[in-house]
Amino acid sequence: YLTEDEHLNMRATDRDKEILQSVSARVNVQERTTTGAMRYCDICKCIKPDRAHHCSMCMQCVLKMDHHCPWVGNCVGFTNYKYFVLFLFYTCLYTLFITVCCIPDITNVWRHR
Repeated sequence: YLTEDEHLNMRATDRDKEILQSVSARVNVQERTTTGAMRYCDICKCIKPDRAHHCSMCMQCVLKMDHHCPWVGNCVGFTNYKYFVLFLFYTCLYTLFITVCCIPDITNVWRHR
């Protein structure tokens, strides 16, 4: 949505605020600040899309961020939510499989006591 000149000149100045205002007229963003301006991430120096949040661990804005998962080592958001749910499903399935496989050994130990 930004022209190349606008992208190269982006810095935290008054000029940037003017660029943001001109871009906000062209971009269809529903969520805005209380003053009506587009949401802007001061750390990433970019426009935040709707339902985007900045992750302090990944140091980037994540669309539809759910949480930062230390097991996956990444943020769970719009692009990988399906894979995170599958990861949880297969982990539960594997745990159930291991439990079922261990039942004969556990019952064998209890019988020989």
